[in-house]
Amino acid sequence: MGVHSGGVICLPRLRFGPAGYPAEAKGKVEQVFSILTRSGLNALEYAAVHGLRAREDTAAEIGRLADQYDISMSLHAAYYISLASKSMETRERSKSRLKKALRFAPLMAVKRIVFHPGTRGGLPEEEAQVIVRDALNDVWEAAGAESGGAFLSPEIAGKIGAFGSEEEILRLCQELAFCIPTLDWAHLYARSQGKVNEKRSYLKVIDQFESELGKRFVDNMHFHVSGITYTERGESAHRPLGEHWGPDILPLVEIVREVGYSPTFISESPDPLKGALYVKFLFDELEKSEK
Repeated sequence: MGVHSGGVICLPRLRFGPAGYPAEAKGKVEQVFSILTRSGLNALEYAAVHGLRAREDTAAEIGRLADQYDISMSLHAAYYISLASKSMETRERSKSRLKKALRFAPLMAVKRIVFHPGTRGGLPEEEAQVIVRDALNDVWEAAGAESGGAFLSPEIAGKIGAFGSEEEILRLCQELAFCIPTLDWAHLYARSQGKVNEKRSYLKVIDQFESELGKRFVDNMHFHVSGITYTERGESAHRPLGEHWGPDILPLVEIVREVGYSPTFISESPDPLKGALYVKFLFDELEKSEK
């Protein structure tokens, strides 16, 4: 299997940020980073969910500003990636999108390329697993050397029928040294039909990934958070954090503080900036209560 040529990227402090540009920035790149810094946030997940359309000069400007403002960058690749699709053309296009993301990563100071592997294409689970793994190897062999040390970061899927169960994502990361997981806690909550929602269930997931992936996971924890509604098929819609929708992320925050983990929290709530501030607020309040 491929080897992650850039080594382990360590982010020794907690990071909080939104998925996508804050609406208040009105698409102006420098305003994005100024708003994040003024808000006390220090991470951003660039939303390329409809395709990576940024020009190279714009990408380089993003990277320059991220370094200037000390904002940790990740990138969410296109939603329509499907590495095990029934269509070979779709598979190849999906791989091309990930290759482009890897090549743009150094320009944008991106250290994690988050993506959904897609459907299982009607295939048995084991066959889909092998096809997705081999596709990612192809991607890495073609573009990994140009990635500037970025990881590919397959994400837990919210739809039960999609490729992206906890076990499938863990196995990819076990077999591919250039992959680290994105743990989307709202998706896990929906996928588990509300069972991953309290301290013991959060710990069980974290312990499993730490046990199997060790330092590579602990030093590069990447969490997505939001409220969510779900049906018997899994994810239905993302909702605001801190309201009556699950999951309850306070137990997760308590675990992170108690153990001393340093994840990056990316808010995918309908108002991502507000959601990121809410997560940071929970940490700040716990810190105050312990003084």
